Amino acid sequence: MPLRHRAAGLALRVVTSAFRRMPEILAYAIADAAALPLVAVTLLHERRVAPLGRGLFRNQRIVFREGLSRRESRRLLFAWARHMGRLFVDFCRMPRLAPESAERSVDVQAFRELIPLAEEGRGLICVSGHLGVWELCPYLPSLLGFPVTVVVRPTGIAPVDAVLTAIRSAGGTRVLNKWGILLPLKRALERGEMVGLLADEDARERPIFAPFLGTLAATTPSVAFLQRVTGAPIVVASVHRVGRGRWRCHVWRVIRSAPAADAERAEREVTEAVNEALSRAILAYPEQWFWGSRRFFTRPPGERPGPDGLPPRAAREG
Repeated sequence: MPLRHRAAGLALRVVTSAFRRMPEILAYAIADAAALPLVAVTLLHERRVAPLGRGLFRNQRIVFREGLSRRESRRLLFAWARHMGRLFVDFCRMPRLAPESAERSVDVQAFRELIPLAEEGRGLICVSGHLGVWELCPYLPSLLGFPVTVVVRPTGIAPVDAVLTAIRSAGGTRVLNKWGILLPLKRALERGEMVGLLADEDARERPIFAPFLGTLAATTPSVAFLQRVTGAPIVVASVHRVGRGRWRCHVWRVIRSAPAADAERAEREVTEAVNEALSRAILAYPEQWFWGSRRFFTRPPGERPGPDGLPPRAAREG
């Protein structure tokens, strides 16, 4: 194992432990102080990726078109940078949450309303995106007693992944790497468990191009496929910060399985429904979405950009 990988894992372990142990007010003060440097780094990054058709500002333009002024765009950038700093602190401090104390920090009523769905015995497919405090989305149900399996993308640096997995699983969540997970997820659902996936990433393999925030986006069919083969309901949910060390759970939509003779059409309709719910969540808390992603990078074959150089608006949403 390369020495630099060991050093990276040790550094992350020290930093996450420090933020977990220090007083809350100090931890979030440091996060807020990091917002300005993050803005500066982001602006430098934008200069490099903008010519490649990527970047935070391009995504803003795709979503809001002419509805966002330059001043509002910069304001959103600063709010996003502050969120990202606090997001790291939220993640580090997750193991401090305990079943008996969690509800003093988190409004979990929306998740409690899912209990009747869980009791049906088909499991739950919990879908979220890189919005709000997404690491809490599987962590909190685990604290409430749900058996949860979550899918994550490994960094490729084993000591770093070990630290991240230890934090993610501190509440009882089972963590699976992203590759080759459909069969383990199917088995988890058959056991009546909850599985968690993020569905707002650019999908390059067999994507479904479905409206997302008003524009077609390459979306994974995995969520719809899992529902088709298991019959489990899909819950589009998120956890958003509403204060320092305070969060609220939201359920944006519940999508039940419906018999369909045309599997391809059924998967498309489910994918569109998931994207519509995630779009509403992002627009409700725009500063808490990961705007720098490649969400709109893969385009439909034969698509032509509009006069503004942006992908055309989708004909319909949902």
